[in-house]
Amino acid sequence: MIPGSNSGGCRPVAGVLGLLLLAACADAGTAPTQPADAAIASISDPVVAFAASAGAGAEETVTLPSTGQTVRLRLVRAYAAASGRECREVQMGTGSGSSSRLLCSAGTGWREARPLLRGGATGMP
Repeated sequence: MIPGSNSGGCRPVAGVLGLLLLAACADAGTAPTQPADAAIASISDPVVAFAASAGAGAEETVTLPSTGQTVRLRLVRAYAAASGRECREVQMGTGSGSSSRLLCSAGTGWREARPLLRGGATGMP
């Protein structure tokens, strides 16, 4: 035994904590999680349909069924997220301003994603 050392009572606890930490890290890398309220966006949503099929720089004018408002859509960018999912940022312009939506592939559909930066901006690479 090393002089001044603990009698070894902490080693089993440290070993168990280390194993738990490794298990948690392994789980974190295998399955990306989504918030429970992040439902898969309906392909009948014209913004989702545009995002799913548009190429870089594409633009289109659509009418939103929820409001009846006509908006100009532009695919700002498409990229592979760290999760491995394809994501697309769509800018929605109206006569009074613009906003954007970030959609990422989820199985056979698309899911709304949180903006990467505060204030809803997603930034440019």
